Amino acid sequence: MIGKLRLGGTIFYASKVNNWRKLESIPVEEWLTRLSGRKVFERIWQPLLKAKLGDLYRETSASFIWSTIQRLYAARRSGMKKEMFGYLPGGYNRINLALRKKLEILGVEIRAGDQVECVRTEGDGLKVFTPSGESKFDKVVSTLASPLSLKLATLGEEERSLHAGIRYLGVICPSVLLNKAISPYYVTNIIDRESLFTGVIEMTALVSPEETGGRHLVYLPRYLESNDRFFAMSDNEIRDKFQDALLRMYPQLNPTDILAWNISRAKYVFALPTLHYSDRLPGVHTSIPGYFIVNSAQIINGTLNVNETIQVAERKLKEIMKP
Repeated sequence: MIGKLRLGGTIFYASKVNNWRKLESIPVEEWLTRLSGRKVFERIWQPLLKAKLGDLYRETSASFIWSTIQRLYAARRSGMKKEMFGYLPGGYNRINLALRKKLEILGVEIRAGDQVECVRTEGDGLKVFTPSGESKFDKVVSTLASPLSLKLATLGEEERSLHAGIRYLGVICPSVLLNKAISPYYVTNIIDRESLFTGVIEMTALVSPEETGGRHLVYLPRYLESNDRFFAMSDNEIRDKFQDALLRMYPQLNPTDILAWNISRAKYVFALPTLHYSDRLPGVHTSIPGYFIVNSAQIINGTLNVNETIQVAERKLKEIMKP
């Protein structure tokens, strides 16, 4: 009972903290242990941290868990008095297609799938090189993760060091289409250290199965470092390993219940909020006039989500457009 009270007290206290910069100097394990106690940390907090961050949680500041708790309380502070969660029918691609159509009406040229090889200074502007040719621009904004943005242009030593110092977690996330539901819950966090995936996202606990043809869509994310061996595995290898783990976890599920698999992977997804993170974060401007870097690593007092990413884009755009 004492442990439960301390756990609840920790969450309530974190919801009232305003000085997130102070938390950047405190390791998350130290902060949670001090507030909740060692037993609660080892039984509750540590497994959850390892599920999301792996062993890198030891390098993470207390601002990580603070921002997570703050987000959970945001709905109640807004006056709705309850947590609200929404989704877009048809997925984010509906937004992407509508945005593309609007931009093309405004005269914007979009080149999808044209990989940028490098960016170089050319006279009073910048030249962008792709396999299909060269183009000159007044300004270039890279929204790639910092390690990828560094490969596009030759930056100064100091800013290269700052960008290279950002630690990233990647993700491998199979999407599984089933003929039956496996959980009534949208999110099930997995704290078993032997589990291949860190959570089970039962999308059709949130979305009506009518939108998926009566079938059930499940995501099985695994967060891991960008150099993890899993990134070298083929889709078939990952599918076999994850399928075995899924069938063991849900014995009511048979191989015949699995209708389709799709494997998504990204090496640079989540910039780890390490100690003193905001003090070492590079700005949007670079040593190359007209070349800017804007990405989700510049979220400094929130969690990685669509809302925070859009807010970063809007703030940084104002900096870029200043004369």
